[in-house]
Amino acid sequence: MKVSQLTVKGQVTLPKDLRERFQLGPGSRVAFEAEADGIKVRPVRKTILDWAGTLKSPEPGLSEDEILRRVKKAVARRVAKDLGCD
Repeated sequence: MKVSQLTVKGQVTLPKDLRERFQLGPGSRVAFEAEADGIKVRPVRKTILDWAGTLKSPEPGLSEDEILRRVKKAVARRVAKDLGCD
């Protein structure tokens, strides 16, 4: 069992090995669920709805391949940004 101390602001630090195991970094979101004997903390992963609005409407006449290329490029940029690699 891992133990962390609550700060005066109500914050806790997740142990490094757990942050690495669950790929959590600055800006990562976690959810808290009350259970009968304690609190469950779990990572919140992005859904398709989190990507809504990230792409501009394609120009008329773009091929399916070009649209797919642009989608992949936009997703790669967004992932890099979320991981702090930009």
